[in-house]
Amino acid sequence: MKESKDIINSSNIMLASVLTMLLLAALITLGMLTPLVVKLTTGNEISMGAEYFNDRSAIPTAALVVLLTTGLLYGYFGAKKALLVSGLTVLVSLVFAFISPFGNLPLDVTVPLTGMAVVATFYKMYMAMERGSWILKLKGISAHVIHLGILFILIGIVASSNMQVEGSDIVTMDYPGHFEGQNYIVSVTDMHSVFEGSPYRQYPGSSYATHISFDVYKKGAYFDSGQIKYITDFKWGQTFTTTYVDRGIFEELFIAPKALNESSGEVSLYVRTVPFITFIWGGLFLMVAGIISLVLVDRSLESNNSKAEIPLSEKRNNGSKVRKGAKK
Repeated sequence: MKESKDIINSSNIMLASVLTMLLLAALITLGMLTPLVVKLTTGNEISMGAEYFNDRSAIPTAALVVLLTTGLLYGYFGAKKALLVSGLTVLVSLVFAFISPFGNLPLDVTVPLTGMAVVATFYKMYMAMERGSWILKLKGISAHVIHLGILFILIGIVASSNMQVEGSDIVTMDYPGHFEGQNYIVSVTDMHSVFEGSPYRQYPGSSYATHISFDVYKKGAYFDSGQIKYITDFKWGQTFTTTYVDRGIFEELFIAPKALNESSGEVSLYVRTVPFITFIWGGLFLMVAGIISLVLVDRSLESNNSKAEIPLSEKRNNGSKVRKGAKK
């Protein structure tokens, strides 16, 4: 029977991570292509909601995080200790899934896994600080900043998709909209309609747009004002809307009109609150910053190496000339 150090090594961990990523990419691609294939073969239109992707990508994503954590710890702790830490992390996730401290199964499983991965990443960044020159320190830190960005994106996706709250309500200028489970109240302040675009057939414009202005109150206090549109396009025979989005540090607020009755002044508003969305944008920023820093460091190292090789070649040439002179 092979020992753990023979099975758990950098090559096998990398291979398992790549295979898991390929499986995850295949599942996502399959979900994206399924509606297209169904429409081409049967003529029916279907849509894949977030539940489809969440249910199928949960296990591969969790496995990928565990593999990345094991790979981060392997270089310093060895095979047995890295495997032990990863196993304990999985055990804690199973316990969290059973006791459900967050009341949400995906979050209960994700928090221990990503938490340990973040700790391992910071530990690797700390160890990178012990390298000799500052440029080698920066190179090590930059690589792990990219890892940290990936983890933040995973945390943001899981948290935002499983903790978002959405709802609809009929709103008028006399009756503000209240949305269950959300801290926001939307009050319509103005609603008027105009024709837009160039004349089309019997219409003075190619589209008919209803402008809806509103105030947003958060926990009873004024928060912001905005405007959205409900547009009917005569030329293309379609109806579409514009939306209001406020991206805060801790959550994102999304407002869009679903339907309206211009004669009665009623508009059906859809409101969605998405927490922890900042983790996604922060993760993307960290990834870009880490990649740029890593590229600059690599170029600097290549430049230093090329400069060091030139004097060495000159010394060799000078030495050969001296030897030739000595023979004379």
